[in-house]
Amino acid sequence: CLGVLGVKKEILEGVPDHLHLPVAVTRYWLRRASPKPDYLHALLMVMVQGELNRCQGLTTGWQGDTKEIFQPPNRVVAHSFNQWQACLMDASQLNQLLCRPLQQPHFAWLYQGRLVHQRVRQLQESTPEVILPTADFKSLYSVLLDAVLQPDPGANTRAGGAVEPLTASMGHLHLNTPDGVEGRKQKREGWE
Repeated sequence: CLGVLGVKKEILEGVPDHLHLPVAVTRYWLRRASPKPDYLHALLMVMVQGELNRCQGLTTGWQGDTKEIFQPPNRVVAHSFNQWQACLMDASQLNQLLCRPLQQPHFAWLYQGRLVHQRVRQLQESTPEVILPTADFKSLYSVLLDAVLQPDPGANTRAGGAVEPLTASMGHLHLNTPDGVEGRKQKREGWE
């Protein structure tokens, strides 16, 4: 599953096991989304806040500050987070199909739409460390941010890395080569 997302296992060292899949998906999303997402910090803040609340057995505060006047979500922000959610859903289904090589995340604690939009607005005027200043938050936020932004030189091209290892390992397939095309034509003619 990590290979499909273009993420090496070493990148995820220090990340809690049940957050490997969402972090790998977030790395993939940052490289492949169109338009390029500018909302990584808000997404990670919500992930960290949900994780800390889950670990402490809390539910209060998960929806964010309910006293804040409701503002309709920004469409560009919503589109970007919808792309992330679609990537997460597809990667989760692939993970299940592969008999769960990665631990399934606690989905209910990963993302809360209203809260992530609130964080996007707050980040226009502040930083994540000021908005949620606890030591636990800073520690987990830093681990996730480092894992998401760390360069990965061995990834495939679709995820933003090198193409040579992939091309070399597929060379025996003779795809898009004159020999490969002729060989396929001969086989087809033999089947007729």
